Amino acid sequence: MTPTLHSPAPDNRVLIPDLHRRPEDAAGCARHELSGKAFATTWQVVFHADRAIDAIRLQSAAQAYLDRIDAQMSPYRVDSDLTRFNTASDSAYVPLPPMLLQVIRQALNIARMTDGAYDPALLEAVEAWGFGAKTVAPGVLSPVAVQGLKRRADWRSLDWAAHGLIKPAGLRLDLCGIAKGYAVDGLTQILRTTPGIRSALVEIGGELKGFGVRDDGLPYWVEIEGANQRTVIALCDLAVATSGDSRRFFIHDGQILSHTIDAATAAPTRSGVSSVTVFDAACWRADALATALMVMGEDTAMTFCAAHDIPCLMRMQAGHERLSPALEAWL
Repeated sequence: MTPTLHSPAPDNRVLIPDLHRRPEDAAGCARHELSGKAFATTWQVVFHADRAIDAIRLQSAAQAYLDRIDAQMSPYRVDSDLTRFNTASDSAYVPLPPMLLQVIRQALNIARMTDGAYDPALLEAVEAWGFGAKTVAPGVLSPVAVQGLKRRADWRSLDWAAHGLIKPAGLRLDLCGIAKGYAVDGLTQILRTTPGIRSALVEIGGELKGFGVRDDGLPYWVEIEGANQRTVIALCDLAVATSGDSRRFFIHDGQILSHTIDAATAAPTRSGVSSVTVFDAACWRADALATALMVMGEDTAMTFCAAHDIPCLMRMQAGHERLSPALEAWL
């Protein structure tokens, strides 16, 4: 998704969610921007404030917060807390910081909710298929190799202990499908609690969250990339996350195989879904649900969204797209 500073054109498809409260007036507020790098991608913030803001100090606080998440949750850093867990001996007790434990709990909640369509314990399969930090030979894994991946421990094997986890044999966690959304939420909260800031739009690697309105009274408009029709949404007290095959994939026998792994097959999903965009009050939840819906496939995902009132835009490899009932209500 990309922010846009202009009002939607007349031929745009415009999505306007229901607001639970009236946004604060930002008229006369000064516009500020922050940006940096984190999680092997970029982040940026646009905010409006009604008083002088120490932008340098705020920039430093934002970067420090994102660096702390990366130091705890990156599966690619040899010194991260997550790697410390992943490389621990079988059945070992591993103490972990509270923020990391919170994200693992959230990940397991989505795993239970989606019956494992979202699975945070797929790092071995992610790496084996060449989507991790390790370099592997190109091509499709052999059936024997895939069967070996399917016999691994899964998220149901995690055993909680005071201030940490017991390491199940063979289990390695990958929180990339939720940690970036969690970071968006946390960075948004830093801005919300900074005196003088009336509104803001936060973006990390294409995932966004906004609150309030701009100084001209209009919302922060965000364009949804890849939609069949140019689609923009008013992002006010709302987050949006997308999972898809447009950036990380390889092609085998003419079929696009995405980086999204289906736990049931221990292989890239063949659901026929090209991308899923999910809207939610919490970016971490939108992040994880987008991955789960990619795995579920068109019909199951749409039924799931209807049952759980999830606003979702799904684009299929066949070329058509679907809007969930909750999203259609915003038209």
